[in-house]
Amino acid sequence: MIRGMVLGYDTQSWQNFRVKVPVTIILPKKNSSILIAGKSGSGKSLSARYYLYQILHNRESYVCMADYKAGEEYEALEGSPSYASGENAFQMLDTFYQFFNEVRKKRIRLKKHYTLFIEEWSGLLTYAENQSKKQKTDIMAKIGEILAVGRGLNIGIILCVQRADASYFSAGTRDQFQVVISFGRCSAEQFRMLGFHGELEENPTANYKSGQALVLVDGQEAIREITVPWILNEKELCQQIRYLLDRQPDLTALYRAAAEGRSTVK
Repeated sequence: MIRGMVLGYDTQSWQNFRVKVPVTIILPKKNSSILIAGKSGSGKSLSARYYLYQILHNRESYVCMADYKAGEEYEALEGSPSYASGENAFQMLDTFYQFFNEVRKKRIRLKKHYTLFIEEWSGLLTYAENQSKKQKTDIMAKIGEILAVGRGLNIGIILCVQRADASYFSAGTRDQFQVVISFGRCSAEQFRMLGFHGELEENPTANYKSGQALVLVDGQEAIREITVPWILNEKELCQQIRYLLDRQPDLTALYRAAAEGRSTVK
């Protein structure tokens, strides 16, 4: 049974009536890929962990994590086969893309949804570009391909970035996210960059507190303002994520199964 993932609570409903109205999405097939933007201190990373926990706990998707930043907030995940930090994040991206490519080429029908979570996308690309422009272009093309056709294959991406600048995405890639979340202060430029529109366009510079964000979901007519629940124990949250990650099948084994052309992959 798919429960859906709570992005946060509607800010206006809480401020006006003290009623917690959850803003929920269904990940598999419907809202397969999510773009999370927000500068340091906006609550982006903690909220992302809240989302990851829900996805794993509710068994909505398997998750593979590429964390180039290797920040202390994910330290508890080090050593998990489903988590890669630093330069190892590039190998995780490549293995996930190979898995995706085999599923696509061999027309394998996945029984389960798969998510590639990418932390600090801009930092990862900057490092890649310092190695060679070809490496940066190659990574952007692979992620763009997954975003373009992955939804129909039961594969998606959750991508975290401080600013969703056009230079970080292949042409048209930003339009492939079904859910866009912007934490913290959203400038007029960022507002348009993220594809936001509607009644909030006249005042897009509201100074939100940590954990407050603007959300646009495919199928919704307007932007929503949300507040993510306060996480009392971040350490316990990460430990729970680690426990759930370690119960997943190994991505390399899944790739091999796909490469062998098995008609179904768990």
